[in-house]
Amino acid sequence: MEPAKILILGGYGQTGQVIARLLLQETTVSIVLAGRDEQKALLTAYYFNQVFPGNRVAAVMADAAKPETLTPLFRGVRLVLVASSTSVYTKQVAKAAVEAGADYMDIHFGPSVYRELLFMKNEITAAGRCFISGGGFHPGLPAAMIRYSALQFDQLQKAICSGVMKIDFSTYNASQATRKEFVEELADFNPLYYKEGRWKKMNYITGRGMKRIDFGKKYGRKLCSPLLFEEIRPLPEQMQSLTDMGFYIAGFNWFTDYFIFPFMMLVQKIFRKRLNGPLSKLMVWSMKTFSKPPYGYLMKLEAEGISAGQLKKWEMVISHTDPAFITAAPVVACLKQYLENPMQAPGLYLQALYVEPGRFFLDCGKMGMDISSGMVNTDSGQP
Repeated sequence: MEPAKILILGGYGQTGQVIARLLLQETTVSIVLAGRDEQKALLTAYYFNQVFPGNRVAAVMADAAKPETLTPLFRGVRLVLVASSTSVYTKQVAKAAVEAGADYMDIHFGPSVYRELLFMKNEITAAGRCFISGGGFHPGLPAAMIRYSALQFDQLQKAICSGVMKIDFSTYNASQATRKEFVEELADFNPLYYKEGRWKKMNYITGRGMKRIDFGKKYGRKLCSPLLFEEIRPLPEQMQSLTDMGFYIAGFNWFTDYFIFPFMMLVQKIFRKRLNGPLSKLMVWSMKTFSKPPYGYLMKLEAEGISAGQLKKWEMVISHTDPAFITAAPVVACLKQYLENPMQAPGLYLQALYVEPGRFFLDCGKMGMDISSGMVNTDSGQP
């Protein structure tokens, strides 16, 4: 049997290259690197074929802005993985995948992409296709961490997930398209959290709903805002014992948090997308100017529930210093489960709800993510 073929849109980009490398390392798939710059795709494919045996990587020119050209490229491919900043073309890419008989996965971080795919859910299912959205770590990990914590208890009652992202822009060369996409998604910021059995919204004036989270010695205690990811929305219905749950995100730096973000959100409300180019440059300037070490990425889960008739606390911490790697490793861990299931049930999934969490985090750890978990000693507060 021939190995599965995965086409990566944006496969020569910063995150796309790490995904490709991990796929070559962890699986037997063949890969097609696709993007608008054919020369970059060819050079990247050549490099991978020198490093990994089997001549498993090819390259092709593809432009998501020209959807009529995509369907022929997707034919014969088992899965199209979108690692490029092309969320504006989500519908076109998804339709091309359906028409070509290919499955789909993306690493877009905003809710607008999932909403676009929801409109196609019946079409995706009827075509027998498997679509996985929300790949990566943010979103991509929070609901998986909460689901994993539920396995540690007889009754999971509280699950508070939080994250800190300290980006070193001197080494992180995000494209202008990626920066604009981030600004656009700010307009969809939804500060919902689940408390005492119902959804509540953070009060922007009083700050009610925010939490101060201890991220350990490296990052310290930080004030965090609730942020709703679609992957955590169905969890209270799936876990009836849950009373308190949410994802909380720490800020970047004092100037960006208190001046730039409020200004950007106000401009977004008034001008929509017309000023996203200048806004993205303003955001990057503020992060370069005011962000200070230590840099890195950390996600933490604090869970509480009943185990063996006693109230217990359990924690999980995931971290890494490389933004591309901490995005890529969960994607590849998810794809390993996908590739092992030839009779994949068709439908639209979110990565964090698609995976079996135990195996998922085991694979993430084997690839190099720093993961620790365990019951907390309530006397010392340490797991």
